[in-house]
Amino acid sequence: MSEKLIVIVGITGNQGASVADVFLKTPGWKIRGISRDLTKGSSKEWSDKGVEMVAADLNDAESLKKAFAGANVAFGVTDFWQSVKIPANHAKAAQEGRTINEVAYDIEVQQGKNIVDAAAATVKTLDRFVLSTLSSTKKWSKGAITFNLHFDAKWEAVEYLRATYPELEKKTSFLQVGYFATNWRGGGMMAPRKQPDGTYILRVSMSGDVKFPMTDPRADVGSFTKALVDVPAGKNLIGAGSKLSWKEWAALWGEHNGKTITYEVAPRSELEDAIPGPVGKELADMIEYIDKFGYDGNDPDVVYPEDLGIEVPRTTMAEYIKKTDWTPCL
Repeated sequence: MSEKLIVIVGITGNQGASVADVFLKTPGWKIRGISRDLTKGSSKEWSDKGVEMVAADLNDAESLKKAFAGANVAFGVTDFWQSVKIPANHAKAAQEGRTINEVAYDIEVQQGKNIVDAAAATVKTLDRFVLSTLSSTKKWSKGAITFNLHFDAKWEAVEYLRATYPELEKKTSFLQVGYFATNWRGGGMMAPRKQPDGTYILRVSMSGDVKFPMTDPRADVGSFTKALVDVPAGKNLIGAGSKLSWKEWAALWGEHNGKTITYEVAPRSELEDAIPGPVGKELADMIEYIDKFGYDGNDPDVVYPEDLGIEVPRTTMAEYIKKTDWTPCL
């Protein structure tokens, strides 16, 4: 029996690397990873593991089509925040009188379309296309939230696929990766703060009682993707290790670390002041969206791992907290 080929966009990032980890351990599969620069150490690491690495750029649709050729499965992902980091994009935003977020939105929308075009070009050999996306903020909030652009940009690829490639849609499932459990690193949101009396406070601009999906992306995106390959197409999966509230997360953290921790609802302005400019505004819109409308917008079509009818290995937040080194907070 010949091996099947999975092509992975973003193999040097959290999500793509997680997918590669799982399929490397699965008999009967060969992996092709896509990278802009094959000379980088992050690319060579995968070559050393036996992955076929090919050069392609998300901004170059033709290079993606060549990279996708012959794929049985394709995993696609885009990265809004990578575009925000690029100095040339800031220069473009300034020249056009727009925010860097708006420029990054346009870039991510086009990159998503390029990935979809590449998947459509190989639809004859394709068994499954898994596209990493996020919910449509403007749609599910009925226009109340307008600046959560890194959500909306990803969903645009879904709308484009559905409108343009009906045959590809029949072979596609969508993966909405939950809120990253790793977001506490760097001292931002989710980082418990030590108080003078030795207790801790967790402050987020969101209700402490609203439950939302959270996941360890590097550990679990591969398991979610493999599950979507193993079940029939047409799923809109929320990639969740756990669905819990901030108060529940804080309680787990305090119990594991033997610390007293209190959850406080911070005003939206605190987040906007902590990260001045449009990035702070966007993150505040994201938190408000999750708080008022749900991470998935309460889309009735979404499913969770337990709904797939198969075992889906994943990291609960209790397990994540237990395995994580919290020294930067402690």
